[in-house]
Amino acid sequence: MKNILRIVIFLVLVGGTVSCKKDDGASSEIVLRDRQEVYDEDILEIEAYLKDNYLVLDADLNATVKKIDAGQTSIWDDSAYPVQSIQVKNDVRTSNFIDGVSSDVVDYKLYYIVLNEGGGANPTHVDSVFTAYKGWDLSNEVFDQNNQGIWFTYPQTTAFDPLSISGYRQILTKIKTEESSSLNGNGVVVHQNYGNVIVFIPSGLGYFNGVIAGSSYNPLAFQIKLFYRKENDHDRDRIKSNNEDLNGDGDFYNDDTDGDGIPNFLDTDDDGDGIITKMEIKKPIGESGILAYYPFNPIADDPSTTDIDETELKAIPSCSGDYTTPTRLRKHLDPSCH
Repeated sequence: MKNILRIVIFLVLVGGTVSCKKDDGASSEIVLRDRQEVYDEDILEIEAYLKDNYLVLDADLNATVKKIDAGQTSIWDDSAYPVQSIQVKNDVRTSNFIDGVSSDVVDYKLYYIVLNEGGGANPTHVDSVFTAYKGWDLSNEVFDQNNQGIWFTYPQTTAFDPLSISGYRQILTKIKTEESSSLNGNGVVVHQNYGNVIVFIPSGLGYFNGVIAGSSYNPLAFQIKLFYRKENDHDRDRIKSNNEDLNGDGDFYNDDTDGDGIPNFLDTDDDGDGIITKMEIKKPIGESGILAYYPFNPIADDPSTTDIDETELKAIPSCSGDYTTPTRLRKHLDPSCH
C-alpha cells in the first residue's frame, strides 16, 4: 500500500515535545499543539464543511462531495443519507499492556454517514478488516485512494501489520461486511451488499501534526467500504480475541483475569495458574465434535457444507462441568481449576 494509512507517525504516539539534534550541534524543539485546542477548531471546521457542501452518489454509491453553488441540499440537512455522530476516545496506545492507555483525554465526536449497512457481520476492534477507501481533505481534494482493498489489523502484533488511523477503524463497528462476492467474466471480484460509510475525522483521530494534503492538524474525510473481517486469535490460545471482552464494554484492554497487566486477548495464560489457556480448553479423547479444543460457545452445523458436520454441542466448560450456561466461569479463567 503506497498510502498514508500505513505510516505510523511517532510524534502522534508520544505527544508532548520532541527534541532534534542538528548537524552543527544546535538543538531545536518541535512543540505539539494542545489536543483539546486543535479538536475545538477541527470540529467547527467539520460542521461548517457539512453545512457548506453536498453529497453526490453514483449508482454504486461511490461518493463525491462538492461545494454548494446552486441551492443544493447540504450534507448537514440531507434526509436521504442523514449525518449521525458518536463520541469516542483516541485508541492509540503507548503499549499493549493494561496501563498503556493514550495520554489524549479529549472526547471526540465522529460524524458519519451510512450509505449501506452491509449484509454480513459487524467487526469488533480486534478483528482484521479488508477495506477499500478514498480519503480527501475539507477542500475536497483527494489525497489517497485504494479501490482493490487492503487488510488492516489492530492492535499491531508485529511491525509488518498494516495499521489504520483511529477514526477510520473505530467507525467500522457501525457497518457490516459484505453479504457475498463472486468473480465476473474478467476474473475480477465483485462484492455484493457490503458496508459503506463516510466518516469525518478530526486530526486528533487522524494524523494530528503529520503533514497530509499539504498541512498539519488537518481534519479529513474517508469513504470506507468493508468487504471482509478476520476473527483474530492474537495470543494463539485457541480463543478468538473478540470473545475475550469479558465485561462486554467494547474495550479489550480492561479484561485482565490474573491481574498481570496483560489483557486476556494477548495473554497465553489468562488465569495465571501456570497452565497455558489452550491446554486448559483441550478436549479429552473421545469428546464429541471435530475440533480438538472446546469452542468459546456451542457451534451449529453449517448446512452449506453437506459433507462435514461442524456441530459442537459443548463449549468451554466450568470446573463443575457446565458447558452451556452463558454466565459460567469457564475453566481457563478459574485459577483453582486445572
